[in-house]
Amino acid sequence: MTAVLAWASLPRQGLTALLWGVALAHLGWLLLGAPSPPGTRELWGDLFFLPALGLAALIALRAGARRDNPAAPTWQRLGQGLAAWGLGQVAYLLSWALLGKDPFPGLPDLLFLLLIPLVASGLLALRRPERGLLTTWGILLDAAVLTLVVADVLWDLSVRPILSSYLMGLAPYAGGPVALVLALAYPLGDLLLCSLAAVLALWRPLDLRGRELAVLIAGLGLFLLADVGYALQQELGNYESGTLLDAGWMLGAALMASAAALQDRRGRVQGWVPVRVRPWSALLPQGALLLPLALTLLLHFESGVADPVETVLLGSAAGLFLVRQFLLLLHNTRLQCALHYRAEHDPLTGARNREGLEEHLADVMAAARRAGGAAAVLFVDLDRLKTINESFGHAVGDAALREVAARLRGVLPAGELPVRFGGDEFVLVFPQVAGAAQAAELAARVVDRVTQPLQVGPETLTVTVSVGVALVPHDATDARQALARADAAMYRAKTEETNAWRLYDEALHQVHAPRQRLETLLRGALERGEFQLFLQPLVDLRGGGVVGFEALLRWDSPVLGRVPPSEFIPVAEAREMMGGIGRWVLREALRGAAEWRRGPLAGAYVSVNVSATQFAAADFVPDVQAALEEAELPADALMLELTESAVVADPDQARARLLELRRLGVRVALDDFGMGYSSLGQLRHLPVHVLKIDRSFVRELARDAAFVEAMVTLGQSLRLRVVAEGIEDEATAEHLRALGCDLGQGYLYAPPLPPAEALQRVRERGLV
Repeated sequence: MTAVLAWASLPRQGLTALLWGVALAHLGWLLLGAPSPPGTRELWGDLFFLPALGLAALIALRAGARRDNPAAPTWQRLGQGLAAWGLGQVAYLLSWALLGKDPFPGLPDLLFLLLIPLVASGLLALRRPERGLLTTWGILLDAAVLTLVVADVLWDLSVRPILSSYLMGLAPYAGGPVALVLALAYPLGDLLLCSLAAVLALWRPLDLRGRELAVLIAGLGLFLLADVGYALQQELGNYESGTLLDAGWMLGAALMASAAALQDRRGRVQGWVPVRVRPWSALLPQGALLLPLALTLLLHFESGVADPVETVLLGSAAGLFLVRQFLLLLHNTRLQCALHYRAEHDPLTGARNREGLEEHLADVMAAARRAGGAAAVLFVDLDRLKTINESFGHAVGDAALREVAARLRGVLPAGELPVRFGGDEFVLVFPQVAGAAQAAELAARVVDRVTQPLQVGPETLTVTVSVGVALVPHDATDARQALARADAAMYRAKTEETNAWRLYDEALHQVHAPRQRLETLLRGALERGEFQLFLQPLVDLRGGGVVGFEALLRWDSPVLGRVPPSEFIPVAEAREMMGGIGRWVLREALRGAAEWRRGPLAGAYVSVNVSATQFAAADFVPDVQAALEEAELPADALMLELTESAVVADPDQARARLLELRRLGVRVALDDFGMGYSSLGQLRHLPVHVLKIDRSFVRELARDAAFVEAMVTLGQSLRLRVVAEGIEDEATAEHLRALGCDLGQGYLYAPPLPPAEALQRVRERGLV
């Protein structure tokens, strides 16, 4: 006990040096022919194992006792296995001393065999990195091939002789099934350790560095080779203790303990450890499989012995090796594709990188010249990405950058990808554009898409952007010049204002910038709260009272000021923005009506204009119903105004939708009547309630009185109420009353005003 405590207190370097001293002394003794007194060589050979195994177990157990050691469970079980092996050696020697014979089967065999499950469980405790499906199957197939080759060797050297001896009743396996099971457990345990060692070498566990792993596998390999040599000598009947074969077990134990000592000295890996990859390292697994498989097949072909079990084992190994080569080919093909993709794409955003941009742009320019057309190059610079990184961290900044790249991808035509030119710079190539107008429209669309709010986790972010546009071949003769001029245009845009774009050609920019600037500012105006509703009263020409109000949309841009509806509404309709704007107008108008209907205007309705695209939407009528329910208003509190163009484009569909509105109880007015779109036959079949005579006819009433009278008569014949727009004086109102017009609207009663002012004006005029 005192000696054990003294050994345990030695530094780990001292224990390892002492272990190797014993192992090398044993090797030297064997090389000298194992000199010993007559009849004691086997005893001395067995005694040599005791201090070596004790030291090896102690080193491994000490490494397993460290809490900061990532492979502690592995070394604990390895130490326990070596200790069990040492105890088996002690039991073996005691049995010889006391009984004078080989104790097989007995306690020493159980202790020897305990090494195998302990070491196996220790190897399985090592953490393995995540692998792809193909890599995982490849590793398992490699291990299976090597296992089958070793199984063939063990079958020939050990398993088959054991079974033959048992069936023939020969010693030492004549003791019954227990002796047979114990005898077969040795080669089967070796086979298990071989498989695990192969998987360990190929999988490269996370807890071991390369040197530690190599030393551990070398120890396991020597141990297994010694077992195979022992089986061979047992079959030949000439095994004796104290020969060079014993050095395999001794050195194997020393190497396994040394692997534990190497990691015990290092402790836990701190930080990132670079992996050195050598060109020839990829060939090692294939060579380690192919060489033993080829040698085994060659030996069996030369021997000419056709054992069925060996045939099955080697045939299975060869078949699995071919499957492995197929998987390797498939894996290499996928790897090559992935490397090719990485070579051309930015790994963060999935956009193309700068490699090949000039070549691609040169091809686009050449195609544009041949076709006599034009292409556009957009240089996009994100202005607030650095601020986002500093405020929210690089993870949020990276997520924002990926989202921006996805939005840019949505603007480009099919087959094109954005190019990440720098940290926060992108280049977009449009191979075919109609000219400067379309290029300007694309730039405005990019600004609009990129500047929409970004939702990254709980954070709502906004990115500002500057875009420069170069038309080719108009602005540049080669790809490098095109990029330089788009970049120059981007810097001019950056110096002018936030979220701006600019054409490189100044003359073209002055022509196309105003409309595109309006479109850019119009996008997002609803979300920024820049719209408001004005009201203009609808007056009964006979009774003089207000029957309702028309809700009129107004836009106050912080940049452009008050923009007339005649300028921004056509742009909103052309760019398909009226859907969202129209839904907001409907709800805002009904919300206001719910307030002013509580007073003396309880019977008044609100009239809301509907665009053609809004009316054509499949969910238009359900949306109107939902808006009324939200405002808690009856259907007769709302009148919808449609232009003739909205209903004559598809008269059958329009009629069906108008009938739905009628069943709902909502009235419909046909706006701008008389402008030349509809026919009288179509009007007769449309279920509308009101005709609104366009202001151009009212303005020329003195000259067009007969035409206005005809429209009033037509409306009355169809049982429709008729509204005249644009009444500016009392004489016009009197003339319209004389013609039989029902309702009037115009500056005579009140101009379009904010709701509070409009209500105040009708009270002052006595129209309530």
